[in-house]
Amino acid sequence: MIREFHDRKTPGQEIEKRISALKQALEQARVDLAVVVQSVDLFYFTGTIQRGYLLVPREGNPLFAVTGNLDRVREESAIGAIEPISSLKDVPRLCSHMSIGSQPSTLGLEFDVLPVSIFNRITALFPSARPVDISSAIKTIRMVKSPYEIEKIRASATILPEALSHLPDVVRQGMTEVELQSEIIKIARRRSHFGAHRVRGFNQESYYGHVLAGARGAVPSMINSPTGGLGSTPAFGYGAGHWPIDVNSPILIDLCFGIDGYLSDQTRTAVVGKLPRPLAQAYEQILVIKTEIEKLLRPGAICEEIYFHVLEKAEGLGIAENFMGFGQRRARFVGHGIGLEMDEWPVIGKGFQVRLAPGVEPKAVFPGLGAIGLEDNYVITEAGYENITPMDESIIEVIP
Repeated sequence: MIREFHDRKTPGQEIEKRISALKQALEQARVDLAVVVQSVDLFYFTGTIQRGYLLVPREGNPLFAVTGNLDRVREESAIGAIEPISSLKDVPRLCSHMSIGSQPSTLGLEFDVLPVSIFNRITALFPSARPVDISSAIKTIRMVKSPYEIEKIRASATILPEALSHLPDVVRQGMTEVELQSEIIKIARRRSHFGAHRVRGFNQESYYGHVLAGARGAVPSMINSPTGGLGSTPAFGYGAGHWPIDVNSPILIDLCFGIDGYLSDQTRTAVVGKLPRPLAQAYEQILVIKTEIEKLLRPGAICEEIYFHVLEKAEGLGIAENFMGFGQRRARFVGHGIGLEMDEWPVIGKGFQVRLAPGVEPKAVFPGLGAIGLEDNYVITEAGYENITPMDESIIEVIP
């Protein structure tokens, strides 16, 4: 058990490359010191999620100022310089021993996720430093996955196919969305899924994903997604709920599972019985759109251009009104990055000019009937793309 835990440590070579990429970004932006605080960013750059402040100077070596469990940090992290601190106020003292001195002129912070109170506390320690947003730089670095990361995502992508292979044995008419989701999750947890489903967006909290049956799959929610669902309570108003699964109604299974922090995000459509003809026809159009997107997944392709091309395709197929949502609730993307968080860059959507595209999720939503869709994860290669989540794309039909 202990050996297995150690084997899952992020290799030191990975950490070195990531720190080097961040230092290059700091050099380009002329930022003297980055202070990394958010837990997932800390894990990415240190290999541990224990509490602390990662100090990365533009010149010189990084230092991890630890407020959490020091023994665990030293066991889990490949960062060379690790120092305990009793509070944030100790950070300038540590900086005085680094190449930048105690008062850098520019200070890089994660503006997109850092609470204002912590932002104010950090900047108060460096009154002469100009705060600079480095969140885009960090998200850009994390967007490009190493072979090590791809293998983690590839491993996580084996969980859902195994769970869905048991679907005919567990799904039945009358069981609730929550009951079905629980059966699938039970298999995932046995397969070492770590149980979290992290998102970066503000107020976009999440858990395993969606299992939505029948008309409830077409109910919009507060999350930035083509599907929402009622959820089990207004206090968490989306996702699976305590309503029975009806015969001949679509079951959208859109779940994230992960290995060692890295998520895969996959969707398949199931039904107890047969889909109504309008939904079955729409599903065939979804398959056409997915194939069209795959043709565009090439090095140098611009995400926004792919998105608008796909919208034109959906219009030509007559499915535009239901594509990626319904009416004013349509999502403005057809794919997104994945990794340690499920909403990473790039985004195949409006306004995103990045030349990469590793995730595809065409869905269709029909009020009163439900939602259908497919979702796979891709790696852009020199030759084009590789689908690292290959599964049968057919509708999963279970005999009532």
